[in-house]
Amino acid sequence: MEYKVFVPTMTDTNEVETNEIATLADYRQVTSSEDFSLLLRLAERFEGKRLLFFSSTIQGGGVALMRHALMRLFKLLDVDAHWHVLFPDECAFVVTKRKFHNVLQSVADEQVVLTEEDKACYQHWIAENARLFKQVFRKADVIVIDDPQPCGLIPFIKRANPSAKIIYRSHIQIMTDLVNQPGTPQQITWDFLWQFIQEADCFVSHPIPDFVPAEVPKEKVVLMPATTDPLNGLNKPLGEDQMLTYLNIFNDMLFQEHQQPLDLNRPYIIQVARFDPSKGIDHALEAFRRVRAMLTQTHQPLPQLLLVGNTSIDDPDAQPIYCAIRKLLRTEPYASLAGDVKMGRLVHIDEILNTLLRKSSVALQLSLREGFEIKVTEALMKGKPVVAYKSGGIPLQIQDGVDGFLVEVGNTEQVATHLFDVLTRPDLYRKMSRAAACFYTKDYLSPSNAICWLFLSLWITENGPISGSYQSIKELARQALLR
Repeated sequence: MEYKVFVPTMTDTNEVETNEIATLADYRQVTSSEDFSLLLRLAERFEGKRLLFFSSTIQGGGVALMRHALMRLFKLLDVDAHWHVLFPDECAFVVTKRKFHNVLQSVADEQVVLTEEDKACYQHWIAENARLFKQVFRKADVIVIDDPQPCGLIPFIKRANPSAKIIYRSHIQIMTDLVNQPGTPQQITWDFLWQFIQEADCFVSHPIPDFVPAEVPKEKVVLMPATTDPLNGLNKPLGEDQMLTYLNIFNDMLFQEHQQPLDLNRPYIIQVARFDPSKGIDHALEAFRRVRAMLTQTHQPLPQLLLVGNTSIDDPDAQPIYCAIRKLLRTEPYASLAGDVKMGRLVHIDEILNTLLRKSSVALQLSLREGFEIKVTEALMKGKPVVAYKSGGIPLQIQDGVDGFLVEVGNTEQVATHLFDVLTRPDLYRKMSRAAACFYTKDYLSPSNAICWLFLSLWITENGPISGSYQSIKELARQALLR
């Protein structure tokens, strides 16, 4: 089956060129009048300044999705903003994923420790990227560094453009209790990264103070949630004929992976996440096994399970974990239900995930560690109750017992009980579905994200260091501009 995959284009300086999908009038319709007014005022004030973002990859994961959305909106607002991604290197990506990302989140094996060889690989890669981006650095007023991967650029930026303000944006759940213990793999990794990050003018974290290591001065810390875009392919309304097309594409992908097709006449549970050690994919499988047993005992219809996510070029763990789960499904006690488990490392057609979420009965998000995981909000927006672990920023998105359920990490029995209730009690399902669609937090949408970046950038360029002390950037913007 032929289908068109969205492939972003880049310039010779690895600047991502975003495509136009909506108008400013469209954003006005999905944004509160107060926020839209703030957005227009900030965009007007930003005239004459240039904002740059640097991250590791053009596709795959929440950071890339947020940057695509933000750049599109900034373009509509005539904001001089640009997004560059690092020139790739396989050796460096192994280090940044397994020795930075996985270690800081404490989902790596205990013996995985950053070595001098790893540091040399990373620093060589960063030095080469800094050489290629030198002229780009010189044209910026504010530069945002997304996560640890590009943080080594900070000293190079300081030398190339001493007047530029630098913001470090942390998107992951850093296990600060381990970072603060001398000699742990987490402390060793953080100590290496902190030599670069400490030169930034500001440290932006998800709104969970425990994600910020003790070394970061509190006056530098401000809080900002992850966001999703209400108008992109992941969230825009789709007609039944459109969704049937995307379901057929998905089934074609399953066929190519030698899996049985999704039965469109039966309900299914879905977890949307990368195949990553932090995402609890094996926990989702175990919860599914348990709820299937409960449903069988009570003679209820049996659902299917979808485990799907996008791919990313900087993630060497995805294929091994995907293969490990496929192997697990061939063993007991999972072999008997393997035919009803559909797994997909999806191509980048956002409407496929949009469709799969819309057609699902209930969503799971059983991340063991999590920065925010905006897929929770994306499920709620579509009226889907979410059963999730109390991990990272997930509890900020779910009203426990109202539009979903929050469960302690590891308690798959409780997850299964909640799934059983949602699947077998139509009254509960309708109540939760209505609440999910009505009460998801609008601060987790792209216009709010744009307000945060514009306000923070204006503040540090016009007033110098911001006295953060773990305050919300959005609230600071409202206080400053609405009084």
